[in-house]
Amino acid sequence: MRIFGMIAALAIGVISAGAADEAKKPNVLIVFVDDLGWADVGFNGTPIYKTPHIDRIMGEAVNFTQAYSAHPVCSPTRAALISGKAPQRVGITQWISGDKVALPLEEVTIGEAFQEGGYRTGYIGKWHLGKKDEFQPEKQGFGWVKAVNRAGQPSSYFPPYAAKKPRPTDVPDLDPRAGGPFLTNALTDLANGFMQEKSEKPFFLILSQYAVHTPIEAPKGLVAIKQRDISEFYAEREREDIKERYGATTRGRQDHAGYAALVQNLDMNFGRLIEGLEKSGQLDNTIVVFTSDNGGLSTLTRGVGPTCNAPLRAGKGWCYEGGVRIPSFIYWKGELKPLEVDEPMITTDLYPTLLELCGLDAKPEQHLDGASLAGVMRGGESPGLDQRVIGWSYPHQHGSGHRPSNAIRHGDWKLIRFEEGKRYELYNLKDDLGETKDLAEQKVDKVRELDSILSGWLKETQKP
Repeated sequence: MRIFGMIAALAIGVISAGAADEAKKPNVLIVFVDDLGWADVGFNGTPIYKTPHIDRIMGEAVNFTQAYSAHPVCSPTRAALISGKAPQRVGITQWISGDKVALPLEEVTIGEAFQEGGYRTGYIGKWHLGKKDEFQPEKQGFGWVKAVNRAGQPSSYFPPYAAKKPRPTDVPDLDPRAGGPFLTNALTDLANGFMQEKSEKPFFLILSQYAVHTPIEAPKGLVAIKQRDISEFYAEREREDIKERYGATTRGRQDHAGYAALVQNLDMNFGRLIEGLEKSGQLDNTIVVFTSDNGGLSTLTRGVGPTCNAPLRAGKGWCYEGGVRIPSFIYWKGELKPLEVDEPMITTDLYPTLLELCGLDAKPEQHLDGASLAGVMRGGESPGLDQRVIGWSYPHQHGSGHRPSNAIRHGDWKLIRFEEGKRYELYNLKDDLGETKDLAEQKVDKVRELDSILSGWLKETQKP
């Protein structure tokens, strides 16, 4: 009896030690915003959009000044975040509109990796990686899932978050009564509830806000305030829009009051997340990632998009900087010091980086196209990061006016290879962030060099 008691005590001790070890692991919150451009946050210089909560944390975080989405549109970038692979490796190169394309179930997702590491996992909001039941977050490593619809945008940001007749854009799991919270607020409520649940396990949560994707809807009082701010800032000056390839047009300045209000509401809700973590005593032990799935929607074939990414060129749907450069930072109050990292990073880097920060085993056969940035985030050396190949493959047309193209960045140089019209455009991003001076005809050897690297990268990353 005494021996049995000793064994039981030892077993309890082992279990307790295991629970204690798990409790020491940091929590992870990824705030994944839809269509938020690099120039849409105050920290990066916008005079119109007010984002004080994002700006404050961005200034205290590891801020990636040259952060890129893995693709110019949403579904491919989302596949890259979840899989750690370039979008074309998993067969997703366009936003998903039907039910024949989905993130393959054989991928070991970032959710599954954290589940294996002892985390309780959650997913809230936009998914857009497959319409059928078998491809939803519950089947891809996320144990707690809310407010995931079967499309790329919500029917409405206001209750009942649905169209008059059922549509894939309808957002489920929310109280549909009139007078309920604005959609971004409602998702934030869900996130705070999940993070504050009592558990011996650390949490891994992706809060994938539908904001700031169309439809451009925001609380009316806030829209009125932003309209007044815009009128005062620009006075009587006329907006000068910008002509792009293939007859597309880019909005020439940030003057859409509804979009400005949608951004400001997003910022308020980001502040609520930080406040919730602080009040629950979890902020010091929570890694907060803030990122976007592509650049801001500024360029269209009919009319213009609701935002402007200046000084970057064009926007969502294009391989120009405005379509792929995004605001991204990682904040860990208890561990990471404020730092600006100038080496380029891309969406696929988040998978291996978060595994390393949390002390979990890397999965190099899975996150093939990402590099862990944990070392450089702690102020260490980053050999090769500034010279690695970063590429984008978008072999489709898009409502932004884009026609099939591929692009590559290597060092300060960026080559865009179009399939229609003028074949090559070459830019030196160090000297020309706005991609206004095409050097392709002057630097023929550089075009040839980068074209060869681009072709090799595409061959290497195509889905078998």
